[in-house]
Amino acid sequence: MTDDRPRPQYGEHRPPPQYGEYASPQEQAKAMGASLPPLTHYAPVVNHPTNAQPHGASTSAKGTASGKTAPLRWDLILSSGLLAYGLINVISGFFQFSDMGRLINDVYSTQGVGDFTSTSLSGTFGVVINVTNVVLWLVGMLLTVRLLRRRKIAFYVPLVAGAVASIVAATCMMVLLFSDPAFSAYVNGH
Repeated sequence: MTDDRPRPQYGEHRPPPQYGEYASPQEQAKAMGASLPPLTHYAPVVNHPTNAQPHGASTSAKGTASGKTAPLRWDLILSSGLLAYGLINVISGFFQFSDMGRLINDVYSTQGVGDFTSTSLSGTFGVVINVTNVVLWLVGMLLTVRLLRRRKIAFYVPLVAGAVASIVAATCMMVLLFSDPAFSAYVNGH
């Protein structure tokens, strides 16, 4: 049975539904004598005849005919850039944190603090920072790639991994600094 009624154009009021063809769930419930709470958002129906696109028609930038969202190029570029920046930091961190005593002595000399007394914790914390950086970068990279393949926003994953790595490094550095007698004398003397 075909419908001879014309389809409403944009801005026109559609005719009342017959046999549930345009009916919302509330209208269908009303016709059946039941009641449903009002919906504020209707999800688009992909396979509904009024939403079908002719063969070869282009899709919008927000979605495709299959219902999947198009990849966001800005997110891909930003995520890749953040991962590359993180990799550069991880590689350069190997050289910085492998000798924590020298790193802290360099900081002390620029600030006029004195000489850092290196302990066994210096080497241990250097290894902890380097291993944490590598693990967080690998986990961040894997999660970012997984999200990008699913066409979801992913740029925040490298940012979170970098923030956690920074917190671990800062915590280790602070423990070393506050346990150093030269730093304590510098803080108490100024």
